[in-house]
Amino acid sequence: MSEMIPEAKLIQDSKNGDNSAFGKLIGIYRKNLFTYLLRMCKERMTAEDLLQETLIKAWKGLKSYNEQQKFSSWLFTIAHNVSIDAIRTRKIRGETPYLSDKVDVASDYTPHSELVMTESKVSLQREVENLPADQRQVFLLRQHSALSFKEIAEVMNQPLNTVLSHMHYAIKKLRRCLNEE
Repeated sequence: MSEMIPEAKLIQDSKNGDNSAFGKLIGIYRKNLFTYLLRMCKERMTAEDLLQETLIKAWKGLKSYNEQQKFSSWLFTIAHNVSIDAIRTRKIRGETPYLSDKVDVASDYTPHSELVMTESKVSLQREVENLPADQRQVFLLRQHSALSFKEIAEVMNQPLNTVLSHMHYAIKKLRRCLNEE
């Protein structure tokens, strides 16, 4: 049974050039980073490229990382900026990303219930994609990064109240659209 290494130790070891520690550190966030990037750019291959670009920038910038900041906030700021740059420069447009959420099989599972669940996920995903950019970014950061709204405000370089407003309107729009269906 392997012992859990504290994140602070992994960060320090990574700063000292330990590739293995950096790999373990990134392993903590890799899935959420990839999911966030996939939802932002809507293309699996592009999301993989953006993830690699994020990790390279994180590795190169690790020595300047300030331990007083949450590592996840710092890492998601890099991912956010990489995705925004890609959207601006490459004009990313793409197909609907693969649904990566696991389907929980309930005791009352039926093919019909699975179909309804899948249709609901596709509908929700489509509505998230149709949100205005700032609302979509706040919603996706909150959903996939486990960052607080204050941290999301820092990532997006916007006031906290603006971020809260974006989230409020995103949720309101998603509820209204899903209720209509």
